[in-house]
Amino acid sequence: MSARICSLRSGSSGNAVFVESGDTALLVDAGVNGITVARALSDLDFDPCRLSGMLITHEHSDHISGVGVLARRYRLPIYVNMETYLAMYDQIGKIDPDLVNIIVPEQEYVLGDLAFSCFDISHDTVRPVGFRIKTDSGDVSVCTDTGIVTDQLLASLDGSKAIFIEANYDDDMLQTGSYPYFLKRRISGERGHLSNSDSAEVIRRLIHSGTEHFVLSHLSKDNNMPELATLTVRQHLQQDGISYDKDAAISVAARYSTSMPICLA
Repeated sequence: MSARICSLRSGSSGNAVFVESGDTALLVDAGVNGITVARALSDLDFDPCRLSGMLITHEHSDHISGVGVLARRYRLPIYVNMETYLAMYDQIGKIDPDLVNIIVPEQEYVLGDLAFSCFDISHDTVRPVGFRIKTDSGDVSVCTDTGIVTDQLLASLDGSKAIFIEANYDDDMLQTGSYPYFLKRRISGERGHLSNSDSAEVIRRLIHSGTEHFVLSHLSKDNNMPELATLTVRQHLQQDGISYDKDAAISVAARYSTSMPICLA
């Protein structure tokens, strides 16, 4: 059966990724309010009552601000590691404990027509993770909010048919911009975010491993531009003789709107 994936929102103002296959659909994060999520899903002609669950990457508000209301309104289960759940407990309000499912990295979980696992990443939170979701049409990986690229991370993403990969900032824009020094250090540090160049390196390393779609995600409003992110990736790939358009589709997740859905067949 085919799968449909889509970024509903992306960036420091809020993040949510939609994955659907067969009779099962889930969100990776819900960093915008419930009304915004419902409207984004309506753009896809999808009723939020049909959601099967939410997978949570970490406790920052731009990833969980809508989790509590969605869980309460739709009796929607959440899947989260224990450290992150304890860190976000006071932020999401009271929800039925029966809706909380504690997960651990590298273990596979089955949710209807989907299966998923999480893997460790590097960010300034208690236990940040990325997710790899198995569909009958191929795997989908979501990896944002990580400061470094390791061999273990690349192995976790390797062979995914579609990857949402962070491209948070342009190096020059960040360093010459108005952010205070401590914030620049945080963003560019090992527990911060990936730059356009970092993202390009990930794509270069994985583009021949079966990935058909890369979605540049979590772009900074102040330190990046969609055109600059795609240009950086294009230039890095061309240096290795890789065709930007021929070898894989590369797009940018929109900040304030529902991105174009990707269908995996």
